[in-house]
Amino acid sequence: MTDQAIFLAIEGQLIALRQTDYDNEDVLQRVLAQFPELIAGVATSDERPRLLLVRREMPVTASDSVGLSLDHLFIDQAGTPVLVEVKRASDTRARREVVAQMLDYAANGITTWQNDLRDAVAQAAGTLDPAQYLEQQLGVGDAEAFWSTVEDNLRAGRIRLIFLADRLAPGLVRIIEFLNEQMRDVEVLGVELPQYTGEGDQVAYVPRVVGRTAAAVDSKQRRSRRAPWTEATLIAALEQREPIVRALVERLIAHVKARGGRFSWGSGGTAGVTGWYSVDGKDTPVWNINVGDGSTRGQLYFLLPEYASRHPVRIDSLAVAVAGIDELVGKVEQVRARGWSGWPSLPLERAAGMPDRVLVPVEVATDD
Repeated sequence: MTDQAIFLAIEGQLIALRQTDYDNEDVLQRVLAQFPELIAGVATSDERPRLLLVRREMPVTASDSVGLSLDHLFIDQAGTPVLVEVKRASDTRARREVVAQMLDYAANGITTWQNDLRDAVAQAAGTLDPAQYLEQQLGVGDAEAFWSTVEDNLRAGRIRLIFLADRLAPGLVRIIEFLNEQMRDVEVLGVELPQYTGEGDQVAYVPRVVGRTAAAVDSKQRRSRRAPWTEATLIAALEQREPIVRALVERLIAHVKARGGRFSWGSGGTAGVTGWYSVDGKDTPVWNINVGDGSTRGQLYFLLPEYASRHPVRIDSLAVAVAGIDELVGKVEQVRARGWSGWPSLPLERAAGMPDRVLVPVEVATDD
């Protein structure tokens, strides 16, 4: 117990609630799981913040590790995954170990959680329809559009990392502030959540956020001001690329238009677009292009997880067709082994030499 206290004035009397340590880390974890609103205001950017707990102890698959699990995985109402790792101040592990652990979860989780998030939310919904559950918990009106946003955020690495403790060590605070100022699409925050207790069952929680420095806020706001890409701006972004790459993008855009599909345009720092088709009457994303920049190669992604969630009976046919591309045989098998989690991809330069029927197998990807 410490000497810090807060005071409640009730019916002319002053009641002191004094700061006390949590009995153990599990108590702090259970408090957060039961009351996500304690951090919703600092963990989201909306005026009416909401957080939905996807799962406690969210499994993380890594090729060189087993048994990894994140303490809490949330989603906010904007479709941003929020990763929370909980530690008590009395935890003596080195701060670099805690930071490395969180980055490990983030790096591996965003590549393996696509279907897992939907499944976990469906389980949390219980007897409710998952779409109805999302509406109740987050105010989501269009569940499919929401999940498309979640998937886009995972693919682009637009996530929020939160280190939560009753007290954060000054050295860890400095690391959090540095990471938050330097990382482009990832917001990194620390939240202190001390508890104050009084006689009987009186408990008060006073969250405080760290890491949201003026420099970090300015950096994130400047990046978030980018308007979504359009067909014209995406093609313009390809002017310095090989003519065959520009021709490929134009071909795929024309392919979607010819089949009555639609597009969702990215808003990240590099131009991107997703091609949607009508498959068995369902609006379905089939491929995604990110054109890259001077330091990264452009890629064509095959959206097997999204296709599998909408068409579990037809996914094998599409996977076999995608695996018909020699470079993707192993990648497709890895995605299959992970329960259709992950996006096989080809460099745009390589894909440019392939016909449309190979890149988008019409017989399994559309109603044709």
